[in-house]
Amino acid sequence: MIIIALVGGAALTGCSSSTAPESSGAGAEVSDATTCEAFGDVLTITGNADIALDQGRIGQQEHDGWERLATRVLDRVPTTGEGAVSEAITQLRDSAPPIALGAAYSAGIGSTSWNDGIGALLEACQSAGSDLATEAFTGG
Repeated sequence: MIIIALVGGAALTGCSSSTAPESSGAGAEVSDATTCEAFGDVLTITGNADIALDQGRIGQQEHDGWERLATRVLDRVPTTGEGAVSEAITQLRDSAPPIALGAAYSAGIGSTSWNDGIGALLEACQSAGSDLATEAFTGG
């Protein structure tokens, strides 16, 4: 079971903006909200890959490739290094360590440990006044 909370309940389909997003590059201050927001990219990758596989639009090999990418994105999610949000990210990284480019083994995404980590992160993010969000753009 994957737990996903959508912020605001609004569909983001077709939205556009003339304002560039704020950079989270070097020198940017990391907060629990930053971590929760960044993890949304991991959920977006895995969620869309799961939908596409379930609908038969991609095969297992491509799905596994998306999961390997998600492990590398997870490894780049910034944390404060302390507190419940950071601890949950560490649990997720332990469940699905980054898989190097060219490696062809399975990620730990979807395991019991992974799903427990998602639950812990959701709870920690909500306690910190943030949510986990994802963008579904496949299927339809």
